[in-house]
Amino acid sequence: MITSVFLNVIYLLFPLSCYFIYLVYSKATFEKEKMIFFDLALFSSFYLCSRFGKIPLISCFLINIPLLLSMYKRRTITSVILSIGIALFLSKIYDVNLLLFLIQYTIIIIMCNFSKLKIINVFVLCKTIFGILISIFLPNDIINVKVLGYLFIILIAMYFTFEFIITFYDKMETIVKMYNSLKVITKEKKLYESLFKITHEIKNPLAVCKGYLEMFDINDPSKANKYVSIIDQEIDRTLLLLKDFSNVSKLKIEKNLMDINLLLEDVCDEANIILKDNIKFTYKVPSEEIYINGDYNRLKQVFLNVIKNAKEAIKENGLIELGVKKNKGKYIITIKDNGVGMDKETSKKIGTAFYTTKKNGTGLGVCFSREIVEKHNGTIEYFSKQGKGTMVKIILPINKTSN
Repeated sequence: MITSVFLNVIYLLFPLSCYFIYLVYSKATFEKEKMIFFDLALFSSFYLCSRFGKIPLISCFLINIPLLLSMYKRRTITSVILSIGIALFLSKIYDVNLLLFLIQYTIIIIMCNFSKLKIINVFVLCKTIFGILISIFLPNDIINVKVLGYLFIILIAMYFTFEFIITFYDKMETIVKMYNSLKVITKEKKLYESLFKITHEIKNPLAVCKGYLEMFDINDPSKANKYVSIIDQEIDRTLLLLKDFSNVSKLKIEKNLMDINLLLEDVCDEANIILKDNIKFTYKVPSEEIYINGDYNRLKQVFLNVIKNAKEAIKENGLIELGVKKNKGKYIITIKDNGVGMDKETSKKIGTAFYTTKKNGTGLGVCFSREIVEKHNGTIEYFSKQGKGTMVKIILPINKTSN
């Protein structure tokens, strides 16, 4: 008997478990769509239990669980269909007139929908009354006055089982809702991170545009044409940053064969515009052509971001040095400053999203730069000592074929 009851519990709960798994992994957002699968799970539970379960009389109440859940969720049509199916099934098991069971379930459905009584109380009360009436007026070998005590024990077991099932369902529904809420929060977090990245990085090209516009002289055509070209490039880079809105979780890198030294010369020209007068900027970029597979605009973002961070770390009599060297198929770019530097604790946390020592910082600039360099199969490292300055080392693989 215990084995039979256990199997019937599996038959009943398996479709419901599949329903909750569906809610977790599907993208169903409409309540109507969810309820269709809920109804399907209830019908499946009833079918499995009635078709394959060898139900002893003591566990016949388990067949009522799908009906109980349908009434609990106010699924009227589903409740009517299930009540008819259960009535047909139980009338054969108990050898009682089908009409009595149909009347019983009709009363249960009406009272559950139009009374303020608890659904479980209505269910057990109606079952008790009809059990007594059948035992007295329409007794048979299974249901009669002699087994009324046994019947009450079954009804008590039914009550607590129904309470457990409703509680279990509510808990599972709560867990699913919490999981879905967590997915939404995670998605929003990625959106905010992307937003912070873009707003942080977009400051650099705008600062360059502002610097060249301040020096713009309409009466000097040669300089004007040169500045217009640079401003145009920076606007293109700004538009590229804005495209990140359409791709929150993935940073697009479009690699092409490019001369890294040509990029560094471009970076140094723009750095002279960004840096303050009290900062000396020295660099020595070889005229030799060194080719890498890279995204010109993305790498430019990285170098300018490092230089901007160095500028913000310098208080007075500043010095920023940019150096390059080749080593075993790698191109090593170092950017040193004599700013305030970082202590060991700060150095460990550098690159962590939202960690920043700046008053108005987001903590995403370094994180964004690291992501770009890693997508180029390179590395970026920070070496710093408090009061002594910081050195940033960026290593990128050289394209051996082109060089």
